[in-house]
Amino acid sequence: MNSSELEAIGLTKNQSAVYLSLLKLGSAGALGIIKESGLQSSRVYDSLEKLENFGLVSYVIRDFKKYFQAAPPEKLVDFLKEKIAMINKIIPDLKKIEGMKKEELHASVYKGKEGIKTIHSMMLKEGKDVYLIGAKGMIFSELPYFTPHFEKERLKRRIKFHLIYDNKKVKEYEQKTVKRQFFEGKSLPKGFGSKSVVNIFGSKVAIVSWNEEYPTALMIDDKNVADSFKKWFDFMHLKCK
Repeated sequence: MNSSELEAIGLTKNQSAVYLSLLKLGSAGALGIIKESGLQSSRVYDSLEKLENFGLVSYVIRDFKKYFQAAPPEKLVDFLKEKIAMINKIIPDLKKIEGMKKEELHASVYKGKEGIKTIHSMMLKEGKDVYLIGAKGMIFSELPYFTPHFEKERLKRRIKFHLIYDNKKVKEYEQKTVKRQFFEGKSLPKGFGSKSVVNIFGSKVAIVSWNEEYPTALMIDDKNVADSFKKWFDFMHLKCK
């Protein structure tokens, strides 16, 4: 296992390396951790201190020497819960700051896979059916940990997906391999595929460009624009099979 999954939940690369090393070693002194992780001693000691504060590492003293031990992996759930609690606590203050001086925004740019997650979270919050032009199914391959949670919440909120796929292969993949539920879709004619996807939901339109697996999205929040794209979707949906 590499450290990327631990980094995704908030640990640094060094902290992840130290935690994984301790899981392998069971109990070890600082020198053993340095050897196992391949990190410089200063980085190991700094990471150990931070991990102790997070409750992910503890130690005992034997023969005047510290021996460190990783907390059980289940403790990572508590680590995340504490972060969520901290965020919920400061949201009211952040909302006050947000309202002090805010120009009306109609368009925003989101970059990377985290940006795509943000857009899909907006879909859940909006709670309305979603219409896609150029669907590629890439969310299933590129966001394998995020997608199951998203789909579960989508089904719970009865948000239906109406899809115009890039081609028939993508449609068959979602139907037979992914076994997506509560959706309907048609496919574009051969030769009309692209690297972009248009997502229409509520008053929002998100135009996503997948460039070498690194997505960039333009989000437009305007009812008139969304209504226009929805009309174009309806026209294309009639023509597609």
